[in-house]
Amino acid sequence: MKFFSLLFMGCLFLAFGCNKEDICGENLITIEQYIMDNNLNVQEGAEGLLYIIEDPGGIDRPSSTASVTVNYRGVTTDDVVFDETNGSAVPFRLSNLIRGWQLGIPLVGQGGRVKLFIPSELGYGSRAVGSICPNSDLIFDIELVSFSE
Repeated sequence: MKFFSLLFMGCLFLAFGCNKEDICGENLITIEQYIMDNNLNVQEGAEGLLYIIEDPGGIDRPSSTASVTVNYRGVTTDDVVFDETNGSAVPFRLSNLIRGWQLGIPLVGQGGRVKLFIPSELGYGSRAVGSICPNSDLIFDIELVSFSE
């Protein structure tokens, strides 16, 4: 019985002893540092978006009001995956997505692939969302499967 009490207390200590401020310290890696560390050649787009077009896809591009279907993988600048589709494409209305996606997805056509380096102000800004810390720069690998206007 004493063992279970100690185990329970240990779990409580871990649960309450660690909070988002501990995890989301001041050691966030910037996109610029990530790009330098990985020796990447990126292009600069509107509003500070950085990107690499891996495959331009079709000629036609989605508008800002298009419905898009994408495969994607999102990671933080320390390469922690926070979301991905695992090959099961999902539909979105582009106008409902973060600003970085609104600017980046129209850079490719159907079948295209783009890597977006999104500064926090084009992502979630100072808000924490799920496991994403406030002020986090984000990296997305996106395949534009299809779109409709």
